[in-house]
Amino acid sequence: MQKFDYRAPRFAVDLPVRFSLENLTRVARCKDISVEGMKLELRDPLPLNSVGTISVSYEGLALDISARVTHCQPNCDGLRFIYETDEQRNQVARLVARLAADHSKPGPVLLT
Repeated sequence: MQKFDYRAPRFAVDLPVRFSLENLTRVARCKDISVEGMKLELRDPLPLNSVGTISVSYEGLALDISARVTHCQPNCDGLRFIYETDEQRNQVARLVARLAADHSKPGPVLLT
């Protein structure tokens, strides 16, 4: 019997973030997010398996969380969050829920 690893739902976003790795901070765009991690769009790839800190702010909710680079592709890298506390996990869950709710809201409609 084959074992399936289920992933948390991912939500498409376009959110500016900062990834700090040692003494270097890179500005990137978060292209999708889940409670497990995020996909970043970058000019240059990050070193595989490197660990740094993601800084993100959205509608008054700001957080800094450790993350590991799990895969690299041209122009985008995958990061997995490293939770140190339950509060960090709850903060990320609130951020994802807020982004998901905003994503599901219908946009403006042009009436003619």
